[in-house]
Amino acid sequence: MSWEIVRSETQPCDCGVGTITYVMEIDDWNRTRSHREIACSVCLEEERQEQEVHALREKRREDLYGKAKDLATKRHLDKWLDLYARVTKKEAWRRYTGGSGYPTLGTFYKHVKDFGGVTEYMRWCFSNHFEEALKALAVKDDDVEALLAEREH
Repeated sequence: MSWEIVRSETQPCDCGVGTITYVMEIDDWNRTRSHREIACSVCLEEERQEQEVHALREKRREDLYGKAKDLATKRHLDKWLDLYARVTKKEAWRRYTGGSGYPTLGTFYKHVKDFGGVTEYMRWCFSNHFEEALKALAVKDDDVEALLAEREH
């Protein structure tokens, strides 16, 4: 199993000092991959700086999302769990899915079993889908929304 170069195109770089080579490869299963090779120290440094800025931006986005999630959990998790307390598993599934969609009833039962109960599974659902959970609760939390909006900018 090897990758075969199906296209390679070399162009002058943005600053005009070196070149950028765009390479497209394919394997025996028709999977493709592509990459570029920058043969210019100036453009390579610019690329490194852009990647650094992108990484910092993504880190900031993750931090804001984590803060929003923590705040939502602190303020609204109990209300979410109360929605599924003292009801059958089937009723919990119906409340969570509206009676259709994912997870199916059988899958919901399996998840509940794997997590050790409805409460534990619904806690996991809130943690992983807190924005949808807040919508389901009809909660408008300005602080959480502000963090999520700031994340998008």
